Amino acid sequence: MKYLHLFIFTVLMASFQSCTNDACTNTMTYTEYTPIYVLPDTIDKEIKIEAPRPLKNPGKIYFYQDYIFINEPYEGFHIINNKVPSAPVNERFVRLVGNVDLAVKDDYLYADAYIDLVIIDLHNMDNLVQLTRKPGIFKGTYHIQNSGAILSHYKEGEKSMTIDCSHQHYGGGFYFMEDNLFVSADGFGPTRKNGSGVIPGGSVGKGGSLARFTIAKDHLYAIGSYDLYSFSISENGQVSEPKVTNLPWGIETIFPYKDYLFIGANNGVHLVSIEDPKNPVVTSKFDHARACDPVVVQDDIAFVTLRDGTECLGYLNQLDIIDVKDVKNPKLLHTYSMEHPHGLAIEGDYLYLCEGQHGLKVFNVKDLGSIHKHQVGTYKDFHAWDVISLTGHSLLVIGNDGFRQYDHSNPESLQLISTIPVVK
Repeated sequence: MKYLHLFIFTVLMASFQSCTNDACTNTMTYTEYTPIYVLPDTIDKEIKIEAPRPLKNPGKIYFYQDYIFINEPYEGFHIINNKVPSAPVNERFVRLVGNVDLAVKDDYLYADAYIDLVIIDLHNMDNLVQLTRKPGIFKGTYHIQNSGAILSHYKEGEKSMTIDCSHQHYGGGFYFMEDNLFVSADGFGPTRKNGSGVIPGGSVGKGGSLARFTIAKDHLYAIGSYDLYSFSISENGQVSEPKVTNLPWGIETIFPYKDYLFIGANNGVHLVSIEDPKNPVVTSKFDHARACDPVVVQDDIAFVTLRDGTECLGYLNQLDIIDVKDVKNPKLLHTYSMEHPHGLAIEGDYLYLCEGQHGLKVFNVKDLGSIHKHQVGTYKDFHAWDVISLTGHSLLVIGNDGFRQYDHSNPESLQLISTIPVVK
């Protein structure tokens, strides 16, 4: 199998040899993304209910009733009983190969499994049942080779290389990808040459700001890299064939608000009307520089984070605040510099913002024009990349080093009530 590798380089040092032979070298460190492929025939098509296991590589987080679901990318998800928030119980692990996202409505769980959509019956938590598997639904989301192999994801690793001054990239930061799968885009980093994506109502749960699945108006909405999939949900948990709405390449996150879906992309935010839930209509777009950008909305104000150092290859670390009262003409109100912002949540006058390795920050946003003066909480010494605020309940935070739960009845003084650490 032929592998494609993405390299992102930075100069560590220059070592100059003698001027008599005009030789010079640079030692470069770079992040190498090695593609991982899977063959459809080798994928287990049934869920496996396993004993609880420690968090190893936590992904996205979802809350439903008294349960927390924590994904392990491409492996499945943990089910955490949170009836007693001060003592959450890791009850079981559901092995679902290829899973990254999920959403729940009326005790039916909807999850991706690479290109398939899987529906799991949660009515009896002691006897979970795979109700339906709809194959090939998300086929347009993944890059698929002629052999049928699915490009699952990229494995990240660091390497070094020494080049001499005759090399075209000597003396500066640069990137390239073998076989030209990626090419330069307006100086903001690579973009897909072939347009292929990589992926990565009722009683409804709540996902984080990095979600790619959401439920609104008795419909399941899911995004690929350039498609919005809309499924109507019946009373027995089954879904219709999807209505597919095409969007520009690079969409990443989805957030429902009133009659709209706010879809974060690597170069902006798309506002999609679901006034007719069966027929989403793209209403407008707010453009920003290239960057990954989760978005949340409250009271016609959207909060968007942009960060660098990702596969989006942006170069900004900031919080944008956008007025979306006129959905056809969203307007930027304010921009604030951040360290390395990831996911976020908004509730009342308080914004909870994950800063990756810099932890969690809390802002009073009553005065949108002076947020930088009203940072009311900073919680460090842990990693935070997404957060869910539960009204009258608790604040759920997930990061590379595990899960943390806070009492946020006083947003200006969060009280840690429980943790589930990663065990390597």
